[in-house]
Amino acid sequence: MTTQQQTRRVAAERPTHPAPGTLDEVFAHTAGRHPSRVAIQDGRHRLTYAQAERQGGTLASALVLGGVQLGDPLVVDCADHRQALVAQLGVLKAGGVCVPPLDGPGGAVDAARHTGARAILCSRATYDPRARGVPSLALDDPATWRKIAAVPPERALPRSSPEGGAHLLLDPHGPDRLIDHRSWLRSAADRTRRVGAPAGAVAVDQGPLSRPALAALWWAFSRGTALHTAPWVPDPDWPLDGAGDDVALLTPEAYARHLDRGRPPAEPHRTGAGPSTVVLIGSPCPRELVARHFAARPGVRLWSEFAPTDGAVPWTAHELLARDAVRPHEPGAGSPVPPVRLAVRGARGATLPRGESGTIVALGPPRFPEDAQDSGWRGRWTPDHTLDITAPPATARGPQAPSGRPEREAT
Repeated sequence: MTTQQQTRRVAAERPTHPAPGTLDEVFAHTAGRHPSRVAIQDGRHRLTYAQAERQGGTLASALVLGGVQLGDPLVVDCADHRQALVAQLGVLKAGGVCVPPLDGPGGAVDAARHTGARAILCSRATYDPRARGVPSLALDDPATWRKIAAVPPERALPRSSPEGGAHLLLDPHGPDRLIDHRSWLRSAADRTRRVGAPAGAVAVDQGPLSRPALAALWWAFSRGTALHTAPWVPDPDWPLDGAGDDVALLTPEAYARHLDRGRPPAEPHRTGAGPSTVVLIGSPCPRELVARHFAARPGVRLWSEFAPTDGAVPWTAHELLARDAVRPHEPGAGSPVPPVRLAVRGARGATLPRGESGTIVALGPPRFPEDAQDSGWRGRWTPDHTLDITAPPATARGPQAPSGRPEREAT
C-alpha cells in the first residue's frame, strides 16, 4: 500500500465531527479551542469564552432541574452584556427560548405574562417585585449562584436543536417573531460572506437583548471573536474610534446620532482608529446619512441591511459607496439575502411586475405560502433586481396589544 493510499484510508476511517448547528454549540466549540479568548468586553470588564461556557452550563442544569421543558420561554432582562450572555447560554442549553423584555417600565413582567414564561433571568438592578408567580433569578447576586452551584450537572445538556426556537422577539404592533438557531447562524454566515470575517471585535452601542446587540453578538461568536460594548466612561465618538474594533453594527438612527455628537465631519479621519467597516441594520440608510458617512470617514466601508420586521435578521443587504450620496433617488434596500424570497404586491395581493410600486412582502416557504410576512414598507424592483424603497410604513397605526401568535423569521 502506497503512502498516498494509507493517507486516504486514515482520512476515511477518521471520525467526522459535524459542524455546530446551534448557537450554544458554536460558542462551546470556541470555548473548547480557545478558553481564554475574550467573549465580551463590557466597559472595563471582560468575560472569557470558558467562563461564560461554564456558567451557562451550570445555569442550564439548574433550569432543567427547575422544570424547564423543551421550547419553554424564559425572559432575559439583564443589566449588562456579560450577564445576558450567560443567561442566553443557560436558556439555550436547556432547550428553552430567550425572550427579550418589552420596551418601557415593567417590560420583563409584561413579556413573562404575554408568553407564559417559566422564569425571568435578570440582574439586581432590573429585578421587578411585581413579577409575582414567576421566579426571578438575579445573575449578579452571589446567593443565586450558591444555590445554582449546588445543583448536579445535567448529563442531557445541551438540549437545543438547529430547528428549535432560540429567541422570541415580541412586537406590540404585530405578530411576534420566533428566530431559530439555524436562522441566526445562516444570517451570520451570509454577513461574513458579504462584509468579510471580522478580524477584531464587533462593537455595538445598544443594550443587552436589543435587536442590533443580538445580531452583533451571534455574528461575533460565529467567528470566535469578541463583542465590544460601550466603555465605562461615556465617549461621544465611540464606537467610531474604538481601538481594536473591526466592525461597528448600528442602526441608521443610532449612527446618525453618533455623527451628530462626534468629531466634526470636516476633521480628517485618524488612521488606525475606529472600525474599518460600519454595518447598519434595520431601516434603509438614507442618502443624507451616506453623504455624512463618507465626509467623516472616507476610508470606512458602509453596509446597509434592511431588517423591517424585527430589526435583527436582514431581508436585503448591499454595500453603499460615495456615489450613492449624490444619486437623485435614495440608495434603496439592496438585493435579497438568500434564502429570503421577496415580492412586491398590490392592494389586492397580486404580485406586481418590475417597476411598479407596492408593499414589500417576504414569501413563506413553498409548502406554507400563508406564512408570508408583510413588512409595511413600500417599494419596487429595479432593472438590476435590487429593491427600491418608495415609502416607509404608515405611522397612523396606534399601539396594539401583542398578537400572541409568533411567526417564524423569513430566513
